[in-house]
Amino acid sequence: MKGKSANYVVFDIGSNKVAAIATNINKTGESTIIAQVLQYSGGFKASTVVNLEAAENSIIAAIYSLEKECNKSINEVTISLSSGFKSYYINHTLKLGSQPINKQDIKKLIQKALADFSLKDQEVIHYFPIEFTLDKDKVVDNPNGMYARELSCQIHVITANSLMLKNLTNCFARCHIEVGDIVLSIYADGLASLSDEEKETGSIIINMGSHISSFGVFFEGKVLYVGSVPIGSHHITSDIAKCLSISMHTAEKLKILYGDVRPELFNKDESIRIGDFEPENSYNVNLTIPVSKLAEIIRPRVEEILVLLKKEYDNIGMDHLIAKRIILTGGGSGLQGMKNLVAEIFHKQVRIVKLENVPTFAENVNNVAIYSTAIGMIKSKALKYKKNSFKSGEQEELGWAKKIFLWFKENV
Repeated sequence: MKGKSANYVVFDIGSNKVAAIATNINKTGESTIIAQVLQYSGGFKASTVVNLEAAENSIIAAIYSLEKECNKSINEVTISLSSGFKSYYINHTLKLGSQPINKQDIKKLIQKALADFSLKDQEVIHYFPIEFTLDKDKVVDNPNGMYARELSCQIHVITANSLMLKNLTNCFARCHIEVGDIVLSIYADGLASLSDEEKETGSIIINMGSHISSFGVFFEGKVLYVGSVPIGSHHITSDIAKCLSISMHTAEKLKILYGDVRPELFNKDESIRIGDFEPENSYNVNLTIPVSKLAEIIRPRVEEILVLLKKEYDNIGMDHLIAKRIILTGGGSGLQGMKNLVAEIFHKQVRIVKLENVPTFAENVNNVAIYSTAIGMIKSKALKYKKNSFKSGEQEELGWAKKIFLWFKENV
């Protein structure tokens, strides 16, 4: 890694942690990780700023640690977004002359389509050309160099709430850090976790996060749809804490150590002594519960999350297109029995993500999975350097984040 300087920094901001990576990406899209930082975060809940002062402290601490690792000042970052997003489809047609279609024609078509698309309080954060059509009936992957009287395009547009984005950008601006771009977390998760075959033949990636569970549909190397529900593994922990009258900290420990969605597997002799986890709680010092009771608390909430996700997925009517595969990631995926329960509800094959070690990570970093979204964000940037960008479905940077940052810099 010596001799290389970081030219791209990503911040994956969760409700409980900040995973930041500084990397060097060359012109061919190859990346080398220079440094990484993982720390507790406060002031954020599913990408939403809920406490400005605490959020600023989290950013400053992460930036300081990363600068120390890189031995370089950091002035610009790309951040993740895990909530407040929506999928839309738009179409546009461009009349052509007698010359073959070139990249400028394609760019003009996409820019006009985006210019005509406008929603109140929504900003476009990603757009993906899904298919191009020549003269209304010939569908092609890449029309560059072909002849036609008119060229049409269908585009998948992902938007996010404008005020939420401004609050995020403002938070970084107050720390003198520019937000250069924003990458949707579930899109980054797909880039990091799905194999090339899974992206091509079609798969659903589901991330069961802390406060939100989201999914993305990939097919032919493109992301076709994204959706979410505002429930996650935090709510499972909360259910355990309320039902057993214990602290959230103890409930989280029980979930991690004994969490299971199959109450029928346990017999009444298998039990947990709550006093072993919080001896200072005089109410529960002698309380013992069956392991099956814990599973009975967990199962309904997990089923609720999965049923709501399936309901939104079923509404888009894409199931006939893709292979019957689900890739499961996020903290909630660690519960015992999750694989079979997801398969039962979605009627698909299920794989739980297990990322391989990244060669350029620090030697003492073993849990690569917690960096999966950040790794996917780096892959998203690397795609922009590679050829056949319309095949990959990646878009040019929109630049609105920088404009918002500059406004805050001049006015705050």
